[in-house]
Amino acid sequence: MLKYILLLLIIFSSAAGQEIDSLKDSLFVKKEVPGRLNMVIKPIHDPWISQDKFLHFSACAAISGLTYHFYVCRLKRNENRGKVYSVSLTALIGIGKEIYDKKKKGHFSWKDLFWDGLGLATGYFIFIH
Repeated sequence: MLKYILLLLIIFSSAAGQEIDSLKDSLFVKKEVPGRLNMVIKPIHDPWISQDKFLHFSACAAISGLTYHFYVCRLKRNENRGKVYSVSLTALIGIGKEIYDKKKKGHFSWKDLFWDGLGLATGYFIFIH
């Protein structure tokens, strides 16, 4: 029961107090100048600790716990296979998000990926192990 309370706390704390435009970290790297063929590089502001990093951490922790719970408890499947699926799906979502950011915003953040991995490990040890 404590695991489910912690999971809900992580989910709701990540969404609480978030403004609509609060995640704007100036992630746009390339800006096209009209009439020019070259691209102007804009400096990237990507700190190690920010609200965006907390969202990466909490989302991955929640996804790992939720996928394991759904696979093992709801579908009544093998626990070891549930661990593999949970970790794999969470890692795939984190990497996919960064590939999406690279294609749409022009910036792949290794720091975001680090926080995804830290959230995955935390979710694994809190909710699964």
